[in-house]
Amino acid sequence: MSEEFPDPGEVDQLFVSTPDVTQKSAPQPKEYRFRWGWGLGILLVGIAAELLTWNVIGQDRTHQVMFSLPIVSGTPFFLLIWWIFFSGIDATTRFLGVGAVASVVLLFCSQYRFDGFEGDMIPRFERRSEPTNEARLAKFVKTQQTPKPVAAEWVIAETQTWGEYRGPARDGVVRDVPVDVDWSRTPQEIWRHPVGEGWSSFSVAEANLPSLNPDEPGQRKAYLLTQEQRGEQECVVAYDPETGDQIWVHEDAIRFEETLGGPGPRATPTVNGQLVYSLGATGQLNCLNALTGEKVWSKNIIADAEAENLEWAMSGSPLVVGDKVIVNPGGRKDHSVVAYHKETGDQIWAAGNYPAAYTAPSLATLHGKEQVIIFGGNGPVGHDLQTGKELWSFKWENGPKVNAAIPTLVDESSIMISCGYAIGSALLRFTFDGETWKVASDWESKRLKLKFNAPVRKGDYVYGLDEGILTCVDLKTGKPEWKRGRYGFGQILLCGDVLIVQAESSEVVFVSATPEKHIELHHFQAIEGKSWNHPVVWNGHLFVRNGKEAACFDLRAK
Repeated sequence: MSEEFPDPGEVDQLFVSTPDVTQKSAPQPKEYRFRWGWGLGILLVGIAAELLTWNVIGQDRTHQVMFSLPIVSGTPFFLLIWWIFFSGIDATTRFLGVGAVASVVLLFCSQYRFDGFEGDMIPRFERRSEPTNEARLAKFVKTQQTPKPVAAEWVIAETQTWGEYRGPARDGVVRDVPVDVDWSRTPQEIWRHPVGEGWSSFSVAEANLPSLNPDEPGQRKAYLLTQEQRGEQECVVAYDPETGDQIWVHEDAIRFEETLGGPGPRATPTVNGQLVYSLGATGQLNCLNALTGEKVWSKNIIADAEAENLEWAMSGSPLVVGDKVIVNPGGRKDHSVVAYHKETGDQIWAAGNYPAAYTAPSLATLHGKEQVIIFGGNGPVGHDLQTGKELWSFKWENGPKVNAAIPTLVDESSIMISCGYAIGSALLRFTFDGETWKVASDWESKRLKLKFNAPVRKGDYVYGLDEGILTCVDLKTGKPEWKRGRYGFGQILLCGDVLIVQAESSEVVFVSATPEKHIELHHFQAIEGKSWNHPVVWNGHLFVRNGKEAACFDLRAK
């Protein structure tokens, strides 16, 4: 072939090997590979952990929720990390996904605000369109007129039918049972109004104005006493039980607040003669004039004991016996329990080296010996009433040392104790040879776990809220007769043959107090919001409150 005409193979090789310098190659789009397996793996691990928590690890509902919190918060967090950094999706899609989630969260927050936790630590929310507790209370307080001075002739009665926490024996039993109550209907509402936050119950100070004519009865009036948080002021407040009107307010510039329990005092005032005693959340013990609210004396029991406040604050309502006001500040310097003189505030005795808990001191006579029982952080302890000497102790504690249900006196040789966090109940039997006390358990059971809900006793049976479910237990054996009625972490009264349950939802439920079976007689929504406060029955009236409002119902009205 001639040199003018190159070989065809050479031509092909020329086109292949010679780059085209006249054109630039187009950039190739970046390839994205969706790594869905990682995200699915995180989700499946979270689901498996939740199933394990609720079915294997969690011994009760409180533990189930506690262990679930890091799972339900950690799983979305790791999914977010995967989505942003490791999902393999293009930046625009990742940005849009994060934006969509953020928009949903912001929309929810714009419509709802945090309203504390349930007793099992599940968070609560309320609509932002509803007025705040502070706004409702401020509006109510503006309607209250300054009370007129109380006549000096008025005298607080020596005997009170409901002058302290859970009644005169601190056992939640109504002894002045109203007659002819129709427990199958909603009682007539007498009044309702906002109150300051806190978990205090009511006590009643009954006063007399003697008649100048011995043949005529004197006048009677009463003061409905409770403790509230009003802004930065910790308050003891007296209301008229018939009208709900405010009579007097005592204020201390104190505010306690923590996330789970919220703000405000936890204890209930104690009436004794002309005086009323209150214990604030930070240990402020006040002695006040029951008629006027004027301060007689005050002490800070935590400072006196050189102790530290509890995580969820001082909660034990003062016990007044004879000339003593008995409180439980805890501490390690022989000041776990302290008796102050009720008229002067001077210390009479102090004893004990164990941590405080959330129960109120109670009085019991065991084997003829009158003594103070403190359910401390390590378990119940008996102290000599006159000297404070420790008589006996029994270890009964849970991890956070939360003992909050006041012990139940069964007879002169036994009491029942109970706490939550998977520990349960025990019937303690005491022996005493004249010098030495011995205590042992007749039975122990996890079938009744009273977290911070005190039980009531009727005969050989005790009724309490086992992790929020109403349960009847045989005191002789510790075995449940029935368990039914999900009322949450509310509180219970025994009124004749009827249990009055103030549910955590603030619904009031009437239940027949029988070991045969759970019989719900009636229920109604008494007030709004969450309630951990004890209800009160006095003079045929039912008083309920929570951290938002209080109300009074006439049980006798037809």
